[in-house]
Amino acid sequence: MEKKFELTEETKIVNGATLHRIRALKDFHDVKKGELGGWIEKEKNLSHEGNCWIYNNACIMNDACVMNDACMFDNTKMRDYSRMYGNSSMFGYAQMWDNAQLWDNAEMWDNAQLWDNAEMQGDAIMSGNSKISGNAQIYGNAHMAGNGTISKSTDVICFPNVGSEHGILTVYKAKKGIEITSHRFQGTDIQFLNAVKEKHGLDSKIGKEYSMMIELAGFRILG
Repeated sequence: MEKKFELTEETKIVNGATLHRIRALKDFHDVKKGELGGWIEKEKNLSHEGNCWIYNNACIMNDACVMNDACMFDNTKMRDYSRMYGNSSMFGYAQMWDNAQLWDNAEMWDNAQLWDNAEMQGDAIMSGNSKISGNAQIYGNAHMAGNGTISKSTDVICFPNVGSEHGILTVYKAKKGIEITSHRFQGTDIQFLNAVKEKHGLDSKIGKEYSMMIELAGFRILG
């Protein structure tokens, strides 16, 4: 197998681990031969197969690994036994540790955190200060943002093809109560219903549907 990168002598210490800046040994995807990448502790942190790559100041340490076409950007970090597969991506200051896994086209943004045995798959997105832990498995088009705090799969409920935009309504457990993401909205359930009231009216068909969905989701998530 032809290697696509090497460890340079440029190093830095992160969480007690000595990380090396990587340099591309050949052209692939949008990476050019000789281009510097992010930081890894050892060669097995990044696969030589596929288009996976570590950009900017992203860091991988311990036995964490990025494979297939997955990519890390900005100041993201992975450690312990965490894994990235498929076309998954991390941006901003997102972090993964323990045995967490990111699959398919799933994305993590901002200050999002994934740990324990938690998994994200499909086209799921996690942003803001949201956190997923425990044995939670997040699938499909779910979008957690704001202050989402997920520890099990039932902490998130998605309703597809809803509203005037026929989009995805995601309801998830937060630090306080539940939060909502839908189309261009992100906020609490009260804020969402106020927005629906202004746009559609709560007595309209759309308003009633949204109200029932949020009531059901709140009952399922909060008990």
